[in-house]
Amino acid sequence: MEKDNSFLMQGLDPHDICQEFGTPLYVYDADIIKQQVDKFKTAFAGINYKVMYAVKSCTNISILKYMKHLGTGLDTVSIPEVRMGLNLGFDPEDIVFTPNVVDFKEIEAAVDSKVSINIENLQNLESFGKKYGSSYPVCVRLNPNMISEIESGKAIGPDFTSANKEHYDNISDEQVGAWHNQSKFGISLTQFDSILKLVEKYRLRINGLHLHSSHVILNKGVFKKGVKTLFKIAKQFEHLEYIDFGGGIMVKHKPDDVVIEISDVGPILKKEYDAFCHETGKNISVWFEPGRFIMSEAGFLFTEAVVLKTNGLIDFVGTNTGFNHLLRPMMYNAYHSIENISNPKGPNRKYNIVGNLCEIDNLAIERELNEVRAGDILIIKNAGAYGFAMSSNYNSRLKPAEVLIINGQAKLIRKRETYADLIKNQVEIMF
Repeated sequence: MEKDNSFLMQGLDPHDICQEFGTPLYVYDADIIKQQVDKFKTAFAGINYKVMYAVKSCTNISILKYMKHLGTGLDTVSIPEVRMGLNLGFDPEDIVFTPNVVDFKEIEAAVDSKVSINIENLQNLESFGKKYGSSYPVCVRLNPNMISEIESGKAIGPDFTSANKEHYDNISDEQVGAWHNQSKFGISLTQFDSILKLVEKYRLRINGLHLHSSHVILNKGVFKKGVKTLFKIAKQFEHLEYIDFGGGIMVKHKPDDVVIEISDVGPILKKEYDAFCHETGKNISVWFEPGRFIMSEAGFLFTEAVVLKTNGLIDFVGTNTGFNHLLRPMMYNAYHSIENISNPKGPNRKYNIVGNLCEIDNLAIERELNEVRAGDILIIKNAGAYGFAMSSNYNSRLKPAEVLIINGQAKLIRKRETYADLIKNQVEIMF
């Protein structure tokens, strides 16, 4: 097995971990989590920045507790996530509530919890103004339409075209269109005038601006444009305390993946940040909401090869997991590197690696692995973000256990589900 997994260098054998806790099994490496958080310190030195861990990516309370130990805040998208943070001792000022198209009652609950509020639609922004006016600060989440220009307080959003696309590092038409038209997230800059009217009407105290970002197209060119756009807008809000650049920082899944390096964009941000602070006389903070960036490479899903079969010309490896445990390959066609750690020197063979659900349940198609034998342990990488968090009990199958490797020890942080867990909230009626 590759030696890039730090828990191996701590003298731990994955087979021993799987023997102790069983498979399927989610394993997270605290050292990798810390390394990813520390990258912000280097990249954004000289900037008043804050890391708000995106709870939705991996919601285990022990992971959240470790984030608190590392000094991060929390980006939450539901009231239960807010409650998790508060119950673990996070200060309300270190929690931001960034829901999407939710009932206004959730926003009221977040205000009652005294956390930062991030609103992403005009309907809830007006409701907020009617109820709270200037008595409680609010952040506005923007869908920036990345090529918009701010002129005289108005947002003008020309269409993405092949003619101007080179401005964005050769982003594909499909990628650009998907992001530009994601109206579900944020308030479009084409509605910027409406935001300003609500601010004036209700004397809203806008203390934050949030940029809806996406890992699909975030690169240096897009980041630079987004930074410039947001700092231009920021000058129009006198009560501004922070700018939130969201998440969207991709990590490598394949060796040849091209991803943004935060060490490269640090100088871009600092230049615009320094200019803004100098021009306005404000020392605002800059927030980031990484989830995938922190957790993806830190998490591994271990599974056992239980059935080997051949249909036609295809050799299948049937595992004891599936999209009920790791949804991303089936939902997003996401690539996850998979290795056979039980037979690392075996001859290479090509397999379809599949799950055990009564559905098309592909983990990987035509993937080369060292020869797989029944009982071998496979490791699925980049499983720390949106892995367990998106798991389900489909086919009435149980969710796996979770383990955190910390200080050279494997610590259980979630028990494997039992049949009793599966049915505990069901109500049996009499006929």
